[in-house]
Amino acid sequence: MRHATHRRTPEGIADDNYFDLQNGLVTLQYPHEQLPIPDNGRYRLRNEIDDCIVCDKCAKICPVDCITIDPIKATEEVGRASDGSPIRLYAATFDIDMAKCCYCGLCTVVCPTECLTMDKKFDYSEFELGKLTYNFSNLTPEEADEKRALYEQYVREKEAAKAAQVAAKTIENPVSAEAAPKPKPVFRPTAKPVVTQTEAAEPAQTPPVPEAEPTPDAARPRPAFRPAMKPKVAPVPTEAEARQETKEMPQPKPAFRPTMKPKPNSPNQEST
Repeated sequence: MRHATHRRTPEGIADDNYFDLQNGLVTLQYPHEQLPIPDNGRYRLRNEIDDCIVCDKCAKICPVDCITIDPIKATEEVGRASDGSPIRLYAATFDIDMAKCCYCGLCTVVCPTECLTMDKKFDYSEFELGKLTYNFSNLTPEEADEKRALYEQYVREKEAAKAAQVAAKTIENPVSAEAAPKPKPVFRPTAKPVVTQTEAAEPAQTPPVPEAEPTPDAARPRPAFRPAMKPKVAPVPTEAEARQETKEMPQPKPAFRPTMKPKPNSPNQEST
C-alpha cells in the first residue's frame, strides 16, 4: 500500500525497463491512456485492393469462411501488382467479416502478392455487428454488371469468329471436311428388358435357315486344326516292383471285436 501512491508509466513490453516496473498503480485510464503496441502486432485484417490479383486463395484456406470474393473475368490485362504479377480479374466483392475471424493468419501466408496483411489496430469494437464486415472492393454494383456484360459479349464474339473460321475452311476444302472423322456417338446406358416367366418358358421362334447348296470339294473350307493332349498312360509295374511294394506296405491290424465272457456254472447245474 505504501508503494501504491504513484502511477506507473505506460511503457510497452518492447521497452528495456518494462520488467523493472514492479511497484505503483498499474490501472490505465483507457482510452485516454494506452500501452504502446508493437509494430509486428497481428490484429485486424487489411487488404490493398490495388495489389490484389483476386486469386481466391485466402478465401479457400480460411477455416471460418470470413472472406467472401466474387471475381469477374476481364477481356484483357487490367494492370499489374507491385511485384509485377498480372491482374486479369476484377473484384466485384471482397468482404472480410472480422466478427468471424480467428486471427490464425493463414490468409496472409498464402497471399502471393502480400496485399492481405494484419495491422496493429486491436480496438475496433462496434455497436452493430454488421459494421465489423469490411468491404475492400473498388467496383460499384453498376460497374460490376457492366464488366460482366462486356465479358459475355467478348465470349460470344470469340465463338462467332471461331465458327466463321471453321465454315470458311469447309468452303475452301470440302473434300477434307467430308473426310474428317465423325464424332463418336454419345454412350447412353439403357435398362435391360425384364423377361417374364411365360416368355422364358416359351422357346424363341427362330426363322428357318435355308439349306445351302452343295459345294464342290475344292470349295469346301478345311476344318480348323485343334491340337489335343494325348492321354497319359500309367507305367505297368513289374513283378519285382509289385512284391517290393506289398512288402513295404504296412499290414493292417486286425479289428478289435469285444466278446462276452462265459458265465460260471451255478452249483445247482453241477449237481444235476
